[in-house]
Amino acid sequence: MEAFDYAALDAGGKRKKGTVMASSARDARDILRARALMPLDLAPSKSKKKENLDGTASGVKHKHLTQATRQLAILIDAATPIEEALKITALQFERSPMKGALLSIRAQVMEGLRFSDALRGQPKVFPELYTAMVASGETSGQLPAVLERLADDLEAAQKIRRKIMGATAYPLVLSVVALLVVTILMVAVVPKVVDQFDSFGQDLPPLTKGVIAVSGWMQNWGLIALILIVIAIFALRQALKNKALRYKWDGMMLRLPLIGKIIRNMNAARFARTMAGLVDSGTPALTALETARHTLQNAVMRDAVTDASVKVREGSAISTALRGTTVFPPLVVQMVAGGEASGDMGKMFSKSAEYLEDEFDSSTTVFLTLLEPLIIIFLAGIVLLIIAAIFLPILQLNTMAS
Repeated sequence: MEAFDYAALDAGGKRKKGTVMASSARDARDILRARALMPLDLAPSKSKKKENLDGTASGVKHKHLTQATRQLAILIDAATPIEEALKITALQFERSPMKGALLSIRAQVMEGLRFSDALRGQPKVFPELYTAMVASGETSGQLPAVLERLADDLEAAQKIRRKIMGATAYPLVLSVVALLVVTILMVAVVPKVVDQFDSFGQDLPPLTKGVIAVSGWMQNWGLIALILIVIAIFALRQALKNKALRYKWDGMMLRLPLIGKIIRNMNAARFARTMAGLVDSGTPALTALETARHTLQNAVMRDAVTDASVKVREGSAISTALRGTTVFPPLVVQMVAGGEASGDMGKMFSKSAEYLEDEFDSSTTVFLTLLEPLIIIFLAGIVLLIIAAIFLPILQLNTMAS
């Protein structure tokens, strides 16, 4: 399917403009004639250059998805028809592929397709989880509330992403600058000092010999080592596409002392937040589990939810099934058990998500607070060793002269 922008005359002679979805220009004209419109101009949509061959837009920014979701929630809650809400929202994104995506969805809705089914036609813009929640909102008659919840969740995810990027920027810049300084010292400064040491005619201290050896290695093999490291990183990323290796890697990450806890809490918080939204929108528990597992980035936790879904299908309670996985924080299991007992499982999932998000926030703050001074101390120690290696022979010579 492709999007076509058209200009046409209606039965009353009024000029109309819009976008229609069709497999070809001829089919687009037939659709317009079926709507009692006389085509005057028909051309591929301007947003097509930002779409894939299957008509799905790509390159949509996370913040644009959040803005569109929030505005749709407000408009639909104000009793605005969905097709009109989509049109109004699309006009807010003049230079974004989001405009083409929303207009394409609007055209399909006007042709009689359900809103959630039209969203499924844009998988690179609206993830499976997003469309599943919209579908549950349509079924339960709570579409505005579901869209509002989706916008809140998207904003929370964006906030966490910005926090992590902001917190890691300083350590990364500091590491790059410090490593650059060390490289310059070893490759440019130490070799020139070594030439002066040759005229001393005496044995050099072991530390100086070691630094000179490392400097010589970096000059001869440093570039090759850098290339090999880049290749190794690329090879690791490719290897992790293998499910078995990915499973082992993710399991190892969960077992790490501090990082494992951060990864566990981050994934569990996302899972609990999604479950809260799905359950509150009227989605059956089993369907909610199978949908929410897609939010888990860790393969071990994702497979654990798959196993839990099987147990729930066999009649087990969600809390019992999650407890059997042994990978979720005990808090989540206890809160879910309380929700099952009180009949308000969505609220308990939401509360556990809030707690885990706070825990994740404090854990990352502690980790990054410790990381910065450790990087400074480590790299300062290396620079100190290089300087000591340079000055030791000079001090030794001065001592002998005196």
